[in-house]
Amino acid sequence: MSPDLKNADVAVVGGGIIGCAIALAARRAGLSVALLERGRICGEASSAAGGLICAQYDADYDTPLFRLRAAGRDAFPEFAQLLQELTGLDIGFSKGPTIGLALTHQQRQLLKNRVAWQRNAGLQADFLEPDQARRREPLLPPHLTGAALYPDGQVDTQRWSPIVHRALLAAGVDVHQGTDVTAVAAGPNPTVQTVRGTLSADRIVLATGAWLPHLLPGAPIVPSRGHMLAFDAPHLRLRHILHLPGGSLAQRSHGRVVFGATKERVGFDRRLRAGAVQEMLNRALATLPALADCPLASIWTGFRPEPTDGLPLIGRDPESGCYLATGHHTHGITMSWHTAQLITRLLTNQPPAYPLHPFTPQRLTVP
Repeated sequence: MSPDLKNADVAVVGGGIIGCAIALAARRAGLSVALLERGRICGEASSAAGGLICAQYDADYDTPLFRLRAAGRDAFPEFAQLLQELTGLDIGFSKGPTIGLALTHQQRQLLKNRVAWQRNAGLQADFLEPDQARRREPLLPPHLTGAALYPDGQVDTQRWSPIVHRALLAAGVDVHQGTDVTAVAAGPNPTVQTVRGTLSADRIVLATGAWLPHLLPGAPIVPSRGHMLAFDAPHLRLRHILHLPGGSLAQRSHGRVVFGATKERVGFDRRLRAGAVQEMLNRALATLPALADCPLASIWTGFRPEPTDGLPLIGRDPESGCYLATGHHTHGITMSWHTAQLITRLLTNQPPAYPLHPFTPQRLTVP
């Protein structure tokens, strides 16, 4: 970590995966970058997440958000490769099909309709009868009524905080952990005020996740608490990520199975809720009965940035003058590298390579 605050072309406030991706993309574009994080790199929602790189498992029709997620999923392998090239370390990224599960007849019909729409839209998706699904994934429960197959992936978020930090340093980003930002001013002389002093930058990017209203009061972002469970299951061999109504199950390379997560608007309350944990355990065991004999390794919560209108904020905020990159809610990891590329084009005065009007912060100030 750099001991002194240095002026930079771009100051990125927030060291979650969105902010880190923007810092790396901006450095690749030739800009000097200072990254300011009040805690540690990827220490909040980015490390508490399930790490799914997914777009199609809940998509029933075409929307701007679905297209953004799909573009993010398709861009993520380049990000994973960049992190590995910069560090020589594996972040646990794997591409492979994921399975959406139906456990009732109503869910079966929903999956069939979803697959039909996606195939008509030219997307890769297949409906599986229960016996077909069990041939692909023998651990599935006997009461399965159907399944759907999608092309997605996952990353091991539990291991990547130090890897992403190392990648930032290798790329030449000026990283300041433990540096709380108290105010920003992006007028004629943009500055970032911190507990350690003031930093000047030509452009300021706010990638502060659920904490955006602390710097921009009234910003339409609220914290959404998510519970996560992890089981030690090295003897199980889960071949796919499993999506079910109310959560997803994925197995890491070291054998641990993670399941999440709840979506609760309770402010910044980190306490575990007993009822939520019980509901999640019931769903996990109903989906993967073999987990009943596995040790419960850990339970934790994280705060995702949930936008009040359901769409991320990506672009320049006309009121503050800052560039915003937040509100990705449950899909921040999926959309991280694509968002970074979009923001970097704006920072370098290039037209966005993707239609940003549904996500621009200006939509909130223009009637």
